[in-house]
Amino acid sequence: MAGGEPATSGFHFGRARRIKSRREILAVQHGGSRVHTAHFLLILGRGPDTTAASRLGITVTRKVGDSVRRNRVKRVVREAFRLAPAFLPSGVDLLVIAKAGAPTLGLAAVQAEWAAVRGLVERRAREVLARSGPAAAERLTGPPAMTTKPR
Repeated sequence: MAGGEPATSGFHFGRARRIKSRREILAVQHGGSRVHTAHFLLILGRGPDTTAASRLGITVTRKVGDSVRRNRVKRVVREAFRLAPAFLPSGVDLLVIAKAGAPTLGLAAVQAEWAAVRGLVERRAREVLARSGPAAAERLTGPPAMTTKPR
């Protein structure tokens, strides 16, 4: 790269892709659908804008480890989310709560653990979007089938 230009890619993880406030985290946590894995609790909730890209929030408590371990978990989870833009449809927020043992996982292990529950995550995402209206759910399932014969 010449001239010190920043690298740009389609996998950007800017502030718009993050759940930033405690109020937003609590809204997802209390009204979301849950998916358990061995090292994470994934909570899916409806985002404020059903046409915007999916957003990520991460919670890692002190029970998981010291600050070095907690920050490593956050970096690995953020990277796994960033590298899988099709993991969630637009308009769905994902809150990831780390469980004990999460600091021992690398990026490939996190991706494999999430891939194992992908079908369940997709089903829960459809449920979340269906609660927000038929237009949002249509992005996952396609347009509704015609019930009458065309003339």
